[in-house]
Amino acid sequence: MNSPHEPDLKAAMQRLSDVAGPADLADAALRGAKRMRRVRGALTTLAAVAAVGGMSLPFTIQEKPPAVSPGFAAPSKPAAPPSSLGGCQAAPMVNPTTKEVANEHWPKYVATVLSLLPDRSDYVVQNTHDLCNWGEPGTSNAYTVINLGHGREHGHLTVNLYVYENQWVPNSCADLNATAPKSGMRVLFCQEGVNAQPMLYGTAYSDTTVTVGAVYADHRAVVMERNDKEAVAVISVDDLKVVVADQDLLNLIPTADGPLPTSSAKPGVEASTPPKR
Repeated sequence: MNSPHEPDLKAAMQRLSDVAGPADLADAALRGAKRMRRVRGALTTLAAVAAVGGMSLPFTIQEKPPAVSPGFAAPSKPAAPPSSLGGCQAAPMVNPTTKEVANEHWPKYVATVLSLLPDRSDYVVQNTHDLCNWGEPGTSNAYTVINLGHGREHGHLTVNLYVYENQWVPNSCADLNATAPKSGMRVLFCQEGVNAQPMLYGTAYSDTTVTVGAVYADHRAVVMERNDKEAVAVISVDDLKVVVADQDLLNLIPTADGPLPTSSAKPGVEASTPPKR
């Protein structure tokens, strides 16, 4: 007995027989190789876009601080790189696979920052370097990443110390108010410096990054960032203001014409000559 679908099946078989199939396995392999090259090409393009866009995986140890802090537009003339500080060397991790720096290798300013932050038992110094000179504009002279929990369960903080005037640090509240919106930033507060008191400012980028900084008349600056939504509940803007405006922390930063402090020089932390490129 014929099936009611038999005419449809015969028509489908006829259409398949009209389409030329692969001549042999070599042709099929060639087409597969071409498809693989197209896939690899697409992946390479995506990787290039990610690199240009500054995308990075979390928990990557940065050998130097990011040149562009989210939220501040660079002036047209970048600041000259500092020349009187030594080269930079990141502090060693506790082991090759654990992204943590033991406290015996912390620069002195890191211990000062942690002593000023709210008491917690889950601060983890992921990477750090002492006061130094990268030889490039747009990088801070000291940089540290502090995770809140080994897995950044509550976000993370960054610390930047500047010895010289820098293109990423505002010079005045008028400067900040004019440039912040161009980078999608909201100005949370800004108060001009008076006498020995620093200019204090705070900005927000989306709902995950807050930047708080203190800028002094001699161009030295302390800037901290609080990253990730979880950090909002545990580290407040006022907590960051206490840290960046602390006089003891400022005293650890040399002036532009002063010597590099040696009190924090320890194995694996002291500055060295940058490798030739």
